[in-house]
Amino acid sequence: MKSLAAILLAIFVLCADVALAQSDAGAKARGQFNFYGHRAGSAMRGARESAGAFREYVRSTQPAPSQVVRDQPGETIVSPRIVQAATDEIGDYIMKSEKHLAWMRRQAEAEKDKGALASLDSIDRNLAEAKRHHATLCSCCLEDTVDAKAAMACCQTIDDALGKAISEHDALMKRLAEKQPNAK
Repeated sequence: MKSLAAILLAIFVLCADVALAQSDAGAKARGQFNFYGHRAGSAMRGARESAGAFREYVRSTQPAPSQVVRDQPGETIVSPRIVQAATDEIGDYIMKSEKHLAWMRRQAEAEKDKGALASLDSIDRNLAEAKRHHATLCSCCLEDTVDAKAAMACCQTIDDALGKAISEHDALMKRLAEKQPNAK
């Protein structure tokens, strides 16, 4: 009888230990929110870095202050491959940011987190501005000549909009981290 009581006590202790170690119901959602939140920040930073690198590339290849001419012998040219790669990369990063932010929005809506939703609205506005200027960048780079001044201005505007979005995103992630219970 004592051995049966000991076995039951051991099972109870093991079950209680497992039950107490379980995370609260929102832990999975917070973990996913954290994952998608960090991925969104990473993608926005990637877009910003790519826009800056492309701006510097165009600046370094300018034969004249106003235009860079492609494929003209004897002139410094902007590589069409670099133009295509850079504009695609910036666009891809913006698209990834939008996807991750949409997931964050769904979570914030499900949790009825008005503060997070307001921050996401601000981030989305700045990301939309970056996307508009990315489209302008693409159109000015599809011509026979790349208007270096316009391309650099678009890259700067993309950088500025992404800087605002990243700043708001970082503040949001900090607020969300402060709301999380301490790890056990």
